[in-house]
Amino acid sequence: MKKVLVYGIGNPYRCDDAIGIKVAQELAEKIAEPLIDIKWGSIDGIAILDEIVGYERVIFIDSVKTEHGKPGDIYKIKPSSHNDIDEPFSSHGINFMTALQFGKKFDLKMPEQIDIYAVEIIDNTSFSEECTKKVKASIPKIVEAIIGELEANEGSE
Repeated sequence: MKKVLVYGIGNPYRCDDAIGIKVAQELAEKIAEPLIDIKWGSIDGIAILDEIVGYERVIFIDSVKTEHGKPGDIYKIKPSSHNDIDEPFSSHGINFMTALQFGKKFDLKMPEQIDIYAVEIIDNTSFSEECTKKVKASIPKIVEAIIGELEANEGSE
């Protein structure tokens, strides 16, 4: 089996922004595989490299707000493999894609596979340790999807 990192991203005190953290915590209660590490926290920019280097596969769980999505919608995203960087810097430093490209450029042991589970949210500005009802209802679905994916990959090795 590959060495896997599952990382829930978010702010635990900003309502729906905590969805990644809550999913990761739930997964930590259900998965006891020594080659699967489960972490969570607030992370972005170049600091992502410190977390993912050395893993063969990484699954991120994060929140997203899109124009037409419905709260609780779940998206599975694969980071683009293109090398052109239109906007390499965000208000937090560098963006996710640029961090990945830096890792490759500097010959770090980058994951072979990176997947992102993003959950459509309503509220990421209110101070609350609880997600809104529809977003919270998506937690078991994501947990089940990630566990199923990890089990399927384990069987194919």
